[in-house]
Amino acid sequence: MSGRQRKGLTLVEVLVVVAIIGLLIGLLLPAVQRGREASRRSQCGNHLRQIGLAILSHESSRQALPAASTDPVVDGIWNWTDTPAALHHGWATLLLPYLEEAQLQTLVDRTKSAFDAVNRPAAGTVVPIYRCPSFPGTPFAKDPLYVALGSPYALRNYVAMGATTAGKLYWEPAFKTPETQDGSIYPQSRTRFRDITDGLSHTVLLSETREQNAAAWIDGSTASITSRRIDPSNAPTYTGPENALNYAPYYRYGGGQSIDMEYGPSSAHAGVVSQLSADGAVQFMVDSTAPSVYDSAVTRAGGD
Repeated sequence: MSGRQRKGLTLVEVLVVVAIIGLLIGLLLPAVQRGREASRRSQCGNHLRQIGLAILSHESSRQALPAASTDPVVDGIWNWTDTPAALHHGWATLLLPYLEEAQLQTLVDRTKSAFDAVNRPAAGTVVPIYRCPSFPGTPFAKDPLYVALGSPYALRNYVAMGATTAGKLYWEPAFKTPETQDGSIYPQSRTRFRDITDGLSHTVLLSETREQNAAAWIDGSTASITSRRIDPSNAPTYTGPENALNYAPYYRYGGGQSIDMEYGPSSAHAGVVSQLSADGAVQFMVDSTAPSVYDSAVTRAGGD
């Protein structure tokens, strides 16, 4: 029998093996992360497609797309605090029966304000289809005006593109113009598909958003926004540097408001933002999309 002994690995060899393993992990981990993000982005798109089908069903049964809010919105600054009688139920509430959320729908009393105590159990319910899996924030909106009501308000990661500018979306003395809303889903809208003469496939209804503050799904007063950012200091339309997607801050409230609406059309996906077209298709627009191009996508009858 041989008396030879098997030699073990030397310290140098062990270090080489460890270094190789570390290198392999370093190479594989980004690929795994990219794969996971691709899956999350796909799921986000599927959520928007399901919402699109619900909008189609709503238009068919109600002869109109769901309104962004059942009441007028005064400059986007929480009209419900000024006029408590306003109900402000938004498109996310109006679509519940078309998204197999009948049980949640029974918790919403639409004869009461969306912010009434009777509706807070519903408001605190996280609705998975209204959330993007890539969103890094909490499931609840953080604006102090929600917090002051004493219960959590679950957020949504999708928002209606109601108009191109503030003067075309909000009712506010500072924004008074003869213009009318040029998007498709806005406060008190009654838009039908036949009104979208720019073409259903060319018109954006909803955009993804990474807004964490003014973003409760039950809140119709913040359920539609504009393609151009807003600043009351030069109302009705922001006149500073323009970006179409993934910019911040979107809306500097002013007027003593404690938190801006930080994001407009935006996402946590690298370089793209998901958009729902009126024909139900979902597209991922790149962050570098020109503002004028995005304006054209938001308008329903701009002739472009």
